[in-house]
Amino acid sequence: MGLLQSDAVVLQTYPLSETDRIVVLYSRGHGKLRGVAPGARKIKSSFSGRLEPFHWIEFSGYERENQELVRIDKAELIRSFGMRLPTYRSFLQFSVLAELLLKTVPDREPNDSLFRLLLQVLPELREPVRSNLAQLYFEIWHLRLAGLLPASGYCSQCHADLLVSPEVFFEPLSHSFFCADCKQGSCYLLSSLSYRLLRTVLRNPISAILSSETWTAQSQNELSLVIENLLRRNFERNLECLQLVHSES
Repeated sequence: MGLLQSDAVVLQTYPLSETDRIVVLYSRGHGKLRGVAPGARKIKSSFSGRLEPFHWIEFSGYERENQELVRIDKAELIRSFGMRLPTYRSFLQFSVLAELLLKTVPDREPNDSLFRLLLQVLPELREPVRSNLAQLYFEIWHLRLAGLLPASGYCSQCHADLLVSPEVFFEPLSHSFFCADCKQGSCYLLSSLSYRLLRTVLRNPISAILSSETWTAQSQNELSLVIENLLRRNFERNLECLQLVHSES
């Protein structure tokens, strides 16, 4: 039996019994965990108001040998990101991040960079004027941190610098970026502005991206199509929340 202590973001909860609750956490120190919060469904539970989705908490608990679920004994709220969201779209965008972590991240693999990325992006999803770009920032860096974002600096065929190309093409089957002269097969088109957005995201903190007025809705949409194709193909998962976000556009 081992003691677990860390801060974490609550991704999902659901009932286990009349009194207990299953909680899925993405933690800084232990990665993604599934645990039982005994008595969490009681009206006067010590967990009351602390184990809601998108709450950032400090928790402690125990894990037992050969048991998947840890026992969560204590949770203290640090900050609530998901309470009183301004729009239904905001809720869906929070759900996109939770879905990606639930479906594409292995259990019990700590990743401090990914955890810090999550904390940087969550508060920005509450701001409708910035939420689309914040969601895209998370998706790009999630691929990058997983080692699944293809090289994008040069044309995969002729090795020309794509920053000087008026248009850039992404070919899904080869997971490659091409200049206009080398494009092949069925490709996604990225305008020069969309491509510069990708390169800028990879070189700058989220605060610098969101403070810029350069990025148009079209440039974000063009890049989103490429990134979401990469998410689906690399992780081989059906990402329902992404589809719902697009249906709300």
